[in-house]
Amino acid sequence: MKRKQVLIISATREKTKQNTLLYKSLDAISTSNMIVKKQFKLHMYTDNKTSLSKIYNKHINKQTLKKHDVVLFVHDDVFIDDLGCFDKLYSSLFMYGNDIVGLAGAAQATIKKPALWHMMSDRKHHSGSVAHMDTQHDVMQMTSFGPYPRRCLLLDGLFLAVNLKNVLDVNWQFNDQFEFHHYDLASCIDANKLKLKLSTCNIHVVHESPGLKDYHDDNYQRSEKKFLQLYTN
Repeated sequence: MKRKQVLIISATREKTKQNTLLYKSLDAISTSNMIVKKQFKLHMYTDNKTSLSKIYNKHINKQTLKKHDVVLFVHDDVFIDDLGCFDKLYSSLFMYGNDIVGLAGAAQATIKKPALWHMMSDRKHHSGSVAHMDTQHDVMQMTSFGPYPRRCLLLDGLFLAVNLKNVLDVNWQFNDQFEFHHYDLASCIDANKLKLKLSTCNIHVVHESPGLKDYHDDNYQRSEKKFLQLYTN
């Protein structure tokens, strides 16, 4: 099949995209390899105050499909450190028949508190790996969750790529009832109900965020309550 450019969608509170880790990483791999530069197009929403799910859903449509058959939704604090990133996405989505691809997730889970994918599942069901920066010690640490690639029920929202035609065929979109917390988990469960195939993939990234800072945060608690009400009935 003739490959189209991967459309990368991200959003940031920064005033300019150049201040984001994602932009810096894409600029770095593009500079080092001109072939990679032609493989993607970045659309970054700056000074953003809109929920990620609503922004992402703007690009899940037939108009986008005319130019892009893969859309990658990724957080602005992710540094993609993999020249083979887009080749791997195409292999996973088209050669191996996955519909949604991520970097970390769980093959099985029990919906419960705390509603975090790695807390709702046994470690033996975990899959994937993501590197994180330890700023205190100025080192990078790799978090290895489990073997990958592996079909999953839940995927972490830091990095999600979709076969656009396949998700459009079943009318799947991100669950916009959630602004940030749990939008990824809800959307993955919705995708599984539509019989879409989710999987982890071996793409190397560094995530600047350490994850949820405070489980007792009011915004998180409200989101978790809504998530549990919707998905435990």
